[in-house]
Amino acid sequence: EKKEIEEDGYTMVAPEGGYQEGEGKTEIEGGEPTTTPSSMVSTDPRPATTKEDLGRSCLRPSVKEKLVDVRSFVLLKHIYDDNDDNLTLVGTLIQNVFNVNDLKLSDDECFYFEHRFNDLIADKDYGLKERNSETANNTTKTTFQMCAPLDKDADFDIFPFKVYTATLLIELSTCTRGGTRFRPNMLLASTDKRNCISVQPPYLKAWGDSDKEKVDLLKTKMDKMKDFDFVTPFPKVEYIIEPGKQYCSKCRLTFYLVEGGDSKLVEILAPMLLISILNTLNVFNNEAFDTLNVEYIANSATFALTAVFILPNIFTKSNRPALFTSNNGYILLLFVGLALSSFPTEMFNTRAIGITGVAIFWLSFVIPIVHWFRYCLFKESVSRNVKDFVKDSEYESFYPFKQNYTDYFKSACEIVENKGELPETTYEIEEMTKSKIIKYQGGK
Repeated sequence: EKKEIEEDGYTMVAPEGGYQEGEGKTEIEGGEPTTTPSSMVSTDPRPATTKEDLGRSCLRPSVKEKLVDVRSFVLLKHIYDDNDDNLTLVGTLIQNVFNVNDLKLSDDECFYFEHRFNDLIADKDYGLKERNSETANNTTKTTFQMCAPLDKDADFDIFPFKVYTATLLIELSTCTRGGTRFRPNMLLASTDKRNCISVQPPYLKAWGDSDKEKVDLLKTKMDKMKDFDFVTPFPKVEYIIEPGKQYCSKCRLTFYLVEGGDSKLVEILAPMLLISILNTLNVFNNEAFDTLNVEYIANSATFALTAVFILPNIFTKSNRPALFTSNNGYILLLFVGLALSSFPTEMFNTRAIGITGVAIFWLSFVIPIVHWFRYCLFKESVSRNVKDFVKDSEYESFYPFKQNYTDYFKSACEIVENKGELPETTYEIEEMTKSKIIKYQGGK
């Protein structure tokens, strides 16, 4: 009895005679032959299958493979969150499949490759709803309404700034038809990147003259979130060529969002500044007003309790908490300063301990100031070129049914061979353990 195990491009076929039990028996398990104990010897007279026989007879090509050029266009509209801080990207996704005659479609069939969002199948129940489809001139065009869930992860966490990445991995699935496996070969723009990824401009609003004004307008238009703000409305765009493959079927969009940010700076540092001033007065006016030790310690305990109530706004949830961070250093300085400030003068006949505590408490404010400078540098590092995403008077639209797509797009492998340098647009090539990542030039 034959048994077939489908593998990537091959079928594992067991010989008709079956396997022999005993020292010579081989099994397919994780791709490696294994040997069973000799105590399991059978009296079956048929010859045992050896490792060499298995290598010669069990692997045979199952289907032919063919690459199909695909353009996947994404129009980004806005991002919103819910009460559980789950993020969703709203936009329009258009897929053009070229040279569809090779797929031997029926007359009324409009073919497209199935999508996966963050490794899960995308359909009308999970982020993708088909709106329209057309076929003409050996090309198909399918338009989808996209409401894709984003994967959120903390990327830059220094008080009072916590930056999250919100990521969407768009993957096209392989399709098998008529004994041929068709693999989607995602194309990249060779003349204008906005023919692949674009941001929808604000409705009925005039553009500003400077790039900064345009970015501010886009932030307002795209930001439908209650708890997060955009660091930049333009995503980090990456096309991924996996190890051993000569085509690209994955595109990753990464947005940078900040939680609180400038508002948290005021929300937390203003109360801390008030505590610091009152603590200073408590230490230096102890002798002047002849404050009782009990009252002095009670005042210090009140300041410490107030700081404890503010702590949840400083500490935020993290998947990978670390002990030695500048955030923890800030908290340590606060409470060491408050602890030393709580010692009355009469206890050691000196105010030096209290004054040292006051100095340490004031010194702790250096950390948020340094963090603010680091955050400004981070924002600069993830900034994008407005012209890579926003359509303007120089933008030249691509019409799939009228124009030759090879004049506007190149495959990922072609761009890698050209080292990212194209006449009108430039990409960066990053190699990571055999994988190749093609991303827009500039930014982190």
